Amino acid sequence: MARPCSIDQVSAQSGDEAARAKRELADVQRELARTLAVAARVHQSLLPKPVDDPRIRVDVKYLPIDAVGGDYCQVRLPGSDVCYITLCDVCGHGIGPSLLATRVSSEVRHCILDQLSPVEIVRDLNEFVVRELSEADMFVTFFAARVDLIRKTLTYSGAGHPAALHLRPGVGLVAELTSQNLLVGVQLDCLRANPEDVQALRSGDRVLFYTDGLTEATDSQGRLLGSEGLTRIGCEMMDVPIFEMASKILGGVADFRDGPPNDDMTLLVAEIP
Repeated sequence: MARPCSIDQVSAQSGDEAARAKRELADVQRELARTLAVAARVHQSLLPKPVDDPRIRVDVKYLPIDAVGGDYCQVRLPGSDVCYITLCDVCGHGIGPSLLATRVSSEVRHCILDQLSPVEIVRDLNEFVVRELSEADMFVTFFAARVDLIRKTLTYSGAGHPAALHLRPGVGLVAELTSQNLLVGVQLDCLRANPEDVQALRSGDRVLFYTDGLTEATDSQGRLLGSEGLTRIGCEMMDVPIFEMASKILGGVADFRDGPPNDDMTLLVAEIP
């Protein structure tokens, strides 16, 4: 017959088990931190570098609230006469949305290299997400723009994404380039009756492409910045050099916002010299 343990022995065993559990938890946390660090580096590697071309200049700023996020963008010049700008925001935060954003990046890259039209990119991306990733139950807002550098036109198609803002020196807001289609991933056919539009550009024009982390900023009274507030900040920065404008706009958003951001923020500023 086993001898009963004393209270001291039970306390010692409990202490040993607690210490072991604490060490195991610390090991798991360290491994998770390493995994997130790798994921963050991969996600950052997908972001485009600023473009300084004689025919178009594009600056890019990305501010995630976590190590990894669901925002993604691309700026590519696959031919001598065109520039593609694409931007997406996967609903949610963390590793899952970040992985989907990475997959979106790969799909869109192939579409751009094939020089598909913006509406064709939206269509193909939506079909891929619905057919291959429907079980993930995640949706994507998406915006694709193709700038013809010779004709100075911007062809665009959006899927539930915030409207890009077309600004002009001495004029202010020329137009809001509003998304025409449903979010990516909702249903197999996301295109609406007029799924694509064309906007004429002039030298000196700038276009702001962004995710809703900027416009959903709220002040101390709970008021949204909104597209009107972002337009105001953008117009105030039209005299700022192009590669300083994005940082200045984000500073203006931060000045308006009460407290830290609660969503990832991505901003691209494109200029026709």
